[in-house]
Amino acid sequence: MRQLTAAVAVAAAGFLVVSCGDSDKKEASPSSSSSSTASATPSKTPVAEISLPNMLLSPAEVDTLLGVTGSKKDKSIDALKTDSPTDLFPKSYKFPDECLFITGAAEGSVYAGSGNTAVKGERDVAPQPSGSNDQNPELTQALVLFPSADQANGFFTTSTQRWSACAGRQDTVPAEGDSPTITWKVGPLTNANGVLSATYEVSASKNGQSFSQSCQRALTVRNNVAIDTEVCKPNVGDGAVTAANQIAGKVDKQ
Repeated sequence: MRQLTAAVAVAAAGFLVVSCGDSDKKEASPSSSSSSTASATPSKTPVAEISLPNMLLSPAEVDTLLGVTGSKKDKSIDALKTDSPTDLFPKSYKFPDECLFITGAAEGSVYAGSGNTAVKGERDVAPQPSGSNDQNPELTQALVLFPSADQANGFFTTSTQRWSACAGRQDTVPAEGDSPTITWKVGPLTNANGVLSATYEVSASKNGQSFSQSCQRALTVRNNVAIDTEVCKPNVGDGAVTAANQIAGKVDKQ
């Protein structure tokens, strides 16, 4: 949820900013179809770290996914994130640990103790047309490497349990000092065809102004690789799921 960080930081400086997600507030238990676990393919030779960059989506593939032209890499991801966007909340607010997965792909706190050995990814951003008030569409794609397929699949199983605890959750962080009012909402969890996904929304409001945007998080596993994606854009749909499946196809070919 990089947008959440921007929402708090920029609004604190007196400007309007945004974040991401789906406004569905219904309590829901994970749905499933076909397979509720990721395809770890333990019989394959483990993917090597050097191969990870070749499995990321290309600029043309990102454009197609986001429905834009001219997307560019905004940031490389060579390590799990160690700074938490929740640190920018007022100190009096405790963000629920079970909802940390919505703070973005490749968050270090989410992978703590999982046994991962490397990560490779990037955040891709596409500019909006001049005069647009919408947030720039973006994709975060991260490949997290594990020593074995069993360990990667174990992380997926644990994630299924953790994500379930946050399905349908929502909360409002009251404004405090220079911080804006932040509202976050998590939609139902879906676990279908080995892909775990959830949509969410984070909105910021200050001085009578507000803005919000939808995002989707998705997680799947192929061989010894966890494929961790996030898409934020208007009408996000299943963008992150599509990205995860496309990357999974590349991993399958290794």
